[in-house]
Amino acid sequence: MRLAWYLLAAFALAGCARQPVIAPHGVVSNNPCIDAVLAEIALPGQVSAVSIYSHDADSASAPLAWARQLPAIGMSAEELLLAQPKLVLTGNLASSGANAVLARAGIKSVALGVAPTIADDMQQIRTIAAVLDRADAGEALISDIQESLPSTPFSGPFVSAIIWQNGGFVAGKGTLQDELLARHGFRNASAHYGLSSWGVLPLETLMRNPPQVIFMPTNARGSDAREVRARQELLSYLGGRTRIVDFPDRLLFCGGPTIIKVSAILSKTRAAFQKSTP
Repeated sequence: MRLAWYLLAAFALAGCARQPVIAPHGVVSNNPCIDAVLAEIALPGQVSAVSIYSHDADSASAPLAWARQLPAIGMSAEELLLAQPKLVLTGNLASSGANAVLARAGIKSVALGVAPTIADDMQQIRTIAAVLDRADAGEALISDIQESLPSTPFSGPFVSAIIWQNGGFVAGKGTLQDELLARHGFRNASAHYGLSSWGVLPLETLMRNPPQVIFMPTNARGSDAREVRARQELLSYLGGRTRIVDFPDRLLFCGGPTIIKVSAILSKTRAAFQKSTP
């Protein structure tokens, strides 16, 4: 009965859903952060599809060459049903309705939220590795992440900094990015502007009292004309008083192997700042 319901639902939805060419009975991910972990720990042929965002250079956290070898899939229950997966790995922003449809069809799903700490992120890697039966590969990735982080707590003095993304989006206290800033010797300036865990910081507010370092995208690709002009104005106005460091949007939301990339940027910036400070 369950299989019959599943097939009927899939065929009924086929007319209104995009049909990716996906090998059935595999692992499907519709979350770019999960894709990045899968790229590191999954065996060849173990993953049947990845998130549509992982095919876009501006939003992909997984290596593009890896992701584009696999079909892409969206968030809808229709697409997931038609893919006929044995397991769906998804983020906490996925529709609860879609998850309910999957459950009725007998398809297992694992939903993972945005990890607020490094420890939580490592536990999520272990969760993904466990359902793939790739525990050793998961631990190897965790070891690489740990090695990318400073071995001892930073003792100061801290440098004020903010991660300021397209649209003015800022990661504040209680986020993974906040912990990474602190581990590398930066004081997250978001609280100074009255922001909590996540918020939007207007350009005008930032320009009136900028921190010592602003991590932000400096590549205009994908931004609208107004935002490009605003960032150019910021760079011109601040002159040499604030260090501007390129920090692509795709590094903001994900943990996993993305932590290694973020740590490299933070470490390099902190070292350069120390050299330039008397």
